[in-house]
Parts: sequence; structure tokens; C-alpha cells
Amino acid sequence: MRFYNKESSDYSYFKVFLAIFSAIVSSIIVYFLFSNFGYIINAFDKLISILMPVILGIVFACLFDPIVRRIEVLFNKKFKIKSNIKVGRIVGIVITYLIIIILFMIFIRFLIPSLLDSINIMFKNFPKYLENIFNIIRRMCDKYNISTQFLDNYSSGINDLIKKSVVPNLDIIINNLASGITSVLKVLINIIVSIIISVYLIYDKEIFINGMDKVVKAFCSTKVYNEVVNISKNVYRLFGGFMIAKLIDSLIIGVITYVCMTILNIPYALLISVIVCITNIIPFFGPFIGAIPSMGLLVMISPAKALEFGILILIIQQFDGNILGPKLIGNKIGIKSFWVLFAILLFGGLFGFVGMIFAVPLFVLIYDFIKNKVDKKLQIKKENELKTKKIA
Repeated sequence: MRFYNKESSDYSYFKVFLAIFSAIVSSIIVYFLFSNFGYIINAFDKLISILMPVILGIVFACLFDPIVRRIEVLFNKKFKIKSNIKVGRIVGIVITYLIIIILFMIFIRFLIPSLLDSINIMFKNFPKYLENIFNIIRRMCDKYNISTQFLDNYSSGINDLIKKSVVPNLDIIINNLASGITSVLKVLINIIVSIIISVYLIYDKEIFINGMDKVVKAFCSTKVYNEVVNISKNVYRLFGGFMIAKLIDSLIIGVITYVCMTILNIPYALLISVIVCITNIIPFFGPFIGAIPSMGLLVMISPAKALEFGILILIIQQFDGNILGPKLIGNKIGIKSFWVLFAILLFGGLFGFVGMIFAVPLFVLIYDFIKNKVDKKLQIKKENELKTKKIA
């Protein structure tokens, strides 16, 4: 006699219906996303632009909190103030942001006009620099009995292009560059708001950290909660420790480069030093990115000065790599040089110059996350194998 299990049949039909319904809903969602991809990207960009002061505020807080914390500890220790009283923190915030504002004002007041003047002079003297290069090549061709007809054609063509296009419009180019800088300065309002947000975040960091901790603990499992805590600690360590140390390191290298170039009377000392300072933030490739185009410019002016600059950069980079860098940064990265190179190539290709700057911290986060997952999986596998051996 055959018995008909109604509940089992209904349940199997329900599973089929649920699978079909889920597939249809998923297809509709995918179609909607692809058909409205442009609108979604625009909405996302708008949301990011609205939240940019908050995002920058969080970044500033992560960058400047280690400095504030160090000043706070020293102040509390010096005047024997209890840690729960935030006088030391207020002093740390005031000193840190005052130094940052003063440096920013110096940059705006003195460096930008000097940089524009250097760029202006460079453009005006560019035909003369090219002529120097052509003369060097001509002498080499004469030495080895090579015809210079091709060089004369290139030389006349480039000089005509510069005289007809670049030089007459030089004032327009400089004005556009200046207006571009002016338009960049218009975002100061966002930066000011971000600084205010970062001050609140640093001052009341315990409140914000405890609040986020409660939210994560309430909505996540213990396993996910522990992973979030570990990732958050790594983010703070890398962006608050590594990035601020790298910025200080690059600033010191820029100042040393400027002083040495001024002593050696190498042209465009300020312009090249700023380039070296900015590119030095990028690990591994940074010194080469800044030095190679700078040497190219100096070769057109004076090959001897270019050689002096090359030797100077090698000495400074040896000092940075063996003394200054380890002293400031220490072992905050914790990955091999191959992965540093890989990270810079990957994130630089995806996000350009900004991606190269943040490549190492981002990659270390991903690397640590994957490494911990792999180690846990191997540990579980090893424990299971031991249990199997014991049973056998």
C-alpha cells in the first residue's frame, strides 16, 4: 500500500518555486543595474561628493591622531595629569593643527608663487635647453661621422612649434595654471569642515569607537566581530602610523634635497625638491619617478649639473633607505619588497598616482586578511588530520 506524504511534496514544490522566484528577481535586479548603470554611478559620485568632508575628516583623524596622542602622553606625564582629563588632548590637538595650518599657509604664500615663476622661466628657456641638447648630439655625430641632417629637420620643426604655439600663449598657459590652482583652493571650505570633523573625532574618539563597537557587536557574530576589530586595528596602524611617518620622511627628504641643491647651485632647486618630496611618498618607485624627469630637465640645461643631481639623489636615497626611513617607519609594513612592487603596479594601474601612494597600506590590509584566513584553514585541516589519525 502506497502512502502519499503531502507535507514532503508541498515542501519540494515550495523549494522549486523559491528557486525560480529567486532567479527571476535576481535577473530583474541585474537587468536594472546594467540598464541604469550610468545613473547609479552618478548617484554614487554625488553621494561621495556630499560625504567627502566626512571621509576626509576620518582620514585626517587617522593621520593626525598618533601625533596628538604622543603630545598628550608627554603633556600628561610632564604635568602629572590624569589620563581621563582631556587637557593634554586639547593641547595636542591645538599644537598639531596649528603646525599644519602654518605649514599650509607657508606653502600657499611662498611656495606656489615661486613654483609658478620656476615653471614660467622653464617654459621661456625651453628652446634654449633644446638647442643645448641638439648641440650635444651634433658633437657626438661629428665625432663618429654621422650625418646631422635628420637632427636639423627635427630641430627646426620643434623650434617653430615652440615659437608659434607655446611662446605666444605662454601667458595664457601660466594664467590657466594659476586659475587651476585657484579653483583647487575653492575646496578649502570642504577641507575646513573636514578638519573640524577630525577634531571632534580625535577629541571624543573613545565615544565614537565604543559606539561603533556596540553596533558591530550587536549585528555581527562573534567571529565577524573579531575580524572587524582586527581589520580596524590594522587600518589605524597603517594609515595612522605608516602614512604619517612616510609623510614626515618625504618632507625631510624634500628639505634636504632643496638645501643641497641650493648649496651646489643646481637650477630649479625649489621645483625639483617639491617633485622629489611628493614622489618620495610612493615606496620603491617614488625616488625614480621624481628623479628621472628632473634629471631630464637638468640635462637640457647642463649635463654636469644633471650628473651632480643624480649623485646627490643617490646619496640622499641611501640615507633615507638605511637611516631615516627605518628610524621613522620601522617595521610598520611587514611585507617583502616583491609585494610592495606588486601593490604599486596594481593600484597605480587602477587608480593612478593616488593609488600608488595608498598602494602599500591597502595591500597590507588585504594581504593580512588573506594570510590569516589561510593560516586558520591550515590549522583546522591539521587538527582534523590529527583527529583522523587518533581515530585510526
